[in-house]
Amino acid sequence: MRKQFSYAPVFICICGLILTACATQPVTEPAPTVEYLSGEGVYQVESYTELPDVPEYGDATVYYPADKATPFGAVAISPGFTESQNHMSWWGPRLASHGFAVLTFNTNEPRDRPDARAAALMAAVDVLRGENSRAGSPLHGKLDTDKMAVMGHSMGGGGALLAAHSNSDKIKASIPFTPWQPNADFSGTTAPTLVIAGETDRIAAVADHAWPHYQAIPDSTTKVYLEFTGGNHFIGNTERSNLEVHPHIGRFAVAWLKLYVDGDRRYHPFVYGGLSDADDAIISRYITNEM
Repeated sequence: MRKQFSYAPVFICICGLILTACATQPVTEPAPTVEYLSGEGVYQVESYTELPDVPEYGDATVYYPADKATPFGAVAISPGFTESQNHMSWWGPRLASHGFAVLTFNTNEPRDRPDARAAALMAAVDVLRGENSRAGSPLHGKLDTDKMAVMGHSMGGGGALLAAHSNSDKIKASIPFTPWQPNADFSGTTAPTLVIAGETDRIAAVADHAWPHYQAIPDSTTKVYLEFTGGNHFIGNTERSNLEVHPHIGRFAVAWLKLYVDGDRRYHPFVYGGLSDADDAIISRYITNEM
């Protein structure tokens, strides 16, 4: 009797190997350009919510670049007064698509003050570091635990400033946007800080908050003050912004994180290379202490 041979298992095996090989092909980031930094990056973004519980904040979401082959840095982001992580949700996919893990969270109480948000941000940084070694974590073995940053809006921005002031040795960069924190001392800040402000912010007026915040950071610390013409308190949020400035804010934030978290000097001109005509039309003040 002639022996029959089934090709189906072999075919399935070969297809599986091909798919696996395709899935693990490294993604190459293009050379940075204004256009590229102003939109989504090249990485496929995935997210998860099953995370260790910590007392400093409530529910949280991690977004990450699923197909990035080399270890990557991470960012913790705090919402503002009475807000939830949903108000920060656009940042997760945007930053993850450019190669960073991003943890957004709900505060324990929507009215938590900036000091509580600072503690929450640093707890989130610790959680992110722990994800690199936690069995079963989608980020297991994928993070560079030396590359961490904090961000936040309003009182969350105040929290980011306070976190950087007290924990500059634990983070590489800070980005407070339309921050709220009266009469604060940031003289201990050494982490590079990008302060993003709205010119017509009526909740955290720049004359009382963002601009004094920038001035309170020592001149020995790398810092930039970026203020949007006619911008309200919500220009960095997912919703409620009175201007379409996400491409501009996202571009500066990605470049800042690439430069100071990743240490990639290719991004230096996109922070310090001067403003384009399009930027000049929407940016009222751009001030840096870089020599």
